Amino acid sequence: MTAMREIEWEASLLEPRPWPEFEKRLTHECGRPGGLMRYLEGNEWLGDATIRLSVELANRVHLDADLADEVGLVVSQDNSCRFCFGAQRMLLRSLGMKEARIAQLEQDLLTGDFTPRERAALKFTRRISRSAPLATMSDIDALREVGFSNDEIAELVGVIGLHLYFNRLATLLALPPESMEELPDKWWARFGRPLMAIKCRSMRTTSRPTDLTPEERTGPFASVVNGLDGLPMARQLRIVLDGMWESNAISPRAVPLIFAVVARALGCVPSEQEATRLLMETGLSWDDVHDVLTHLSSPALSDVERAIVPLARETVWYDPAPIQRRCRDFGDLLSRKQVLELVGAVSIANAVCRLGVLTEHCA
Repeated sequence: MTAMREIEWEASLLEPRPWPEFEKRLTHECGRPGGLMRYLEGNEWLGDATIRLSVELANRVHLDADLADEVGLVVSQDNSCRFCFGAQRMLLRSLGMKEARIAQLEQDLLTGDFTPRERAALKFTRRISRSAPLATMSDIDALREVGFSNDEIAELVGVIGLHLYFNRLATLLALPPESMEELPDKWWARFGRPLMAIKCRSMRTTSRPTDLTPEERTGPFASVVNGLDGLPMARQLRIVLDGMWESNAISPRAVPLIFAVVARALGCVPSEQEATRLLMETGLSWDDVHDVLTHLSSPALSDVERAIVPLARETVWYDPAPIQRRCRDFGDLLSRKQVLELVGAVSIANAVCRLGVLTEHCA
């Protein structure tokens, strides 16, 4: 854990504010302390999205729950998210995982004590997380070779995407990680692990396959959502994306601008095409979009939009402290609600644009 604790991490971007309704809802629906929601107070779309996706982090249909938790640790370590890594480490330690095993997940995927299925899944996790380049069907074929079914693969991809969302949300907001980093090593926490294990396992849920309705199979980035069809997370992601498009807290063009820039940086052509189409529906010309994607600016953009575009590009790959300082600069430019919408939108975009492999997988 020493290496993760040594990562430079700024103070929280926003001050926590009481938000009783959403705090109670997080506790009720996820079984977790609701204090996290205080950092999101002021933006109902983001609060709702975070609770919906938090539920899906603990909900499995086909994938082994222990493997899904290990995936979360690997993604968080790969993205240098001290907050999420601390949370996942605390969960795994509570469930009885040895610190040596956690160290293997951090550093030794190739030679550590993993089954072929685990090694293939965790290697695939890093391929999607790093996306340099994007994962392709050949990566999925490697999972099939060790016995993963198509349903398990779709759920694995979705779980990775959920963790990518939470990694960026926590990092860009600089949520404080210290309490979770320190808790598993407290002497009294070691004695309480059997009870914590019971609590953590009770938070896990198992659902039956659930198909999207015809109406839910349409909307922005439907191809990615439809790639998760059959999983409850598909419906929740559809609701989250639709809510984001309806919110427009910054400007009608802000969200498709963010998606277009992130997709171009990642080389995700289908997502870039979809975002371009959505931008042109807002009144931007093809030349305007080309300027944005080529030069990260355009005379057709507002001052706020011109500031957002380069930030979106910087969130694709980053070091935590510098990107946290960049986000802090927006405190003088945007309201609290708009800052939260910006952070939420770039977090969702970085997840969705990395999951284009779902489109190929379902073709």
